[in-house]
Amino acid sequence: MTMGSTPAPAPAVEVAREFWDRLPFDVRGEEYRADPYRFQERLRERGPVLRLAAEVVVVTGYRECQAVLGDERFGFGRLNTGAQSFLMVDPPEHRRLRTRIAAPFTARAVERLRPAIGHRVAGLLAGVDRSGEVDVIAGLGEPLALDVICALVGVPVGERGQWLQALSLMATGFDPEALRSTAVNDQVHGARLDFARYLRGLIEQRRAAPAGDLVSALVLPGADGSALTTEQVITAVGQLVAAGYEPAVDLIANGLYALLNHPEQLRWLRERPERIPAAVEELLRYDPPIQLLTRVALRDAAIGELPVAEGTVVGLLPGAANRDPRLHPEPHRLDVTRAPQHLSLGWGEHFCLGAKLVRVQAEAMLGALVRCEPVATGEPVRLKPTLISRGLERLPVVLTAGPAEGGHWL
Repeated sequence: MTMGSTPAPAPAVEVAREFWDRLPFDVRGEEYRADPYRFQERLRERGPVLRLAAEVVVVTGYRECQAVLGDERFGFGRLNTGAQSFLMVDPPEHRRLRTRIAAPFTARAVERLRPAIGHRVAGLLAGVDRSGEVDVIAGLGEPLALDVICALVGVPVGERGQWLQALSLMATGFDPEALRSTAVNDQVHGARLDFARYLRGLIEQRRAAPAGDLVSALVLPGADGSALTTEQVITAVGQLVAAGYEPAVDLIANGLYALLNHPEQLRWLRERPERIPAAVEELLRYDPPIQLLTRVALRDAAIGELPVAEGTVVGLLPGAANRDPRLHPEPHRLDVTRAPQHLSLGWGEHFCLGAKLVRVQAEAMLGALVRCEPVATGEPVRLKPTLISRGLERLPVVLTAGPAEGGHWL
C-alpha cells in the first residue's frame, strides 16, 4: 500500500469496538453488565491469550497483560489521533509529555492533599441527614471527586457545578459511538464542546496571570523551552480530568457495594481502620473501575506463546487478569485481608497518572463510611450502561453510626 492510500488513523474508541464486537457474548446485555467476570472466565478457560480474529487478540492472564503493558512493541500506534490523544502516544514522546503534567500527581504532591481531602469527606458526611438515606454517588463520591479534580485544574469553586454532568458524559464518551444511542452521542458531543469552550477561557486567564494550578503549569514553556498549543492543553486536561474523576467515583461506589455484599468484611474493617489502604487495593482488584485497556502491536511480537503480527489490536481485560488463579487463591472471593496484585490502574509506561489521587480519595471516603456502619436500603442497584468504565448509577444507604456513636468521621 502506498503512502497516499494509507487510511487515516482509527479513533481509539472505534478500535475498541473492533475488540468488543469480536467477543463471543453480548457485552451490552444486562447479564454481562451485572457480572462481566463470569463471562471473562469463559475466555480464560481457552487460555490466557486468545485470538478472536486474524488481527484481534484478547488477554485475560495477569502475567501476559503485565508483559504487554511493559513491552514497547505494544503501544497506541493507529489509536493515536494527534491532538485528540495527547497522552496516547508512544515513547519517547510520551515521556516528554507526561513529564510536563506529572507534578500535581506525584505521590508527594498527592500526600500533601490528604488532609484537605479528609476535611472535605468530613464535611460531606456531616451534612448527611441522619434520619434518611444518602446516595453514596451523588451525595458523596461525585462532590468529593469534583472538588479535588477542579481544585487541581484551577476551576473556581462557584463554577464547579457546571462541570458535573460534563465529566460523567466525557467518561461515557470512552465507549464506541456505535454502541451508544444517538441521543447520548449528541449529549457527549455537546459536553465536549462546552468543556473545551470553558477551558479556552481559563487558558487565556492563566496565560495572562498564572495561578499555580495545572492549567497554569501547562501554558508555561517546558524545561526544554517548548510550548503546548491551546488544543494540546485542552485535550491534556480533558484526559486527565476524565481519568482522575470517574475512576475515583466508581471505586468508592463499587468498593462500598462490594463491602455491603460482604458484611463480615465490612465489620472486620470497622474494627481495623488502619487496614483501609490495603482493603482499597483488594477492592480495586475485585471490581475495577476500568474494564478494558487497548493496545496495538507496533511490530511483530508475541504474547505468551501466541505470535501477533504488526497492527494486531490487543484487548487487555484488567478484571480478568486480577482474578487469574495463578496469581491469587480463590480469586473470585473478596478478601480484604489479602495483599493483592492487580492491574486496575494500568502498568508500565502508561500507568494511570491519577492513580495515587484516586487511591487517596477512596481511602478517605471508604474509611469514613466504614465507621458510619452503612446499611443498604434494599433498592435494586443499576449499573451505568458503559463498557470501558464500570460503576453504579445510584447507591442509597443509611448511615447508622456517626461522630456521637462511632467517634470521629476520619
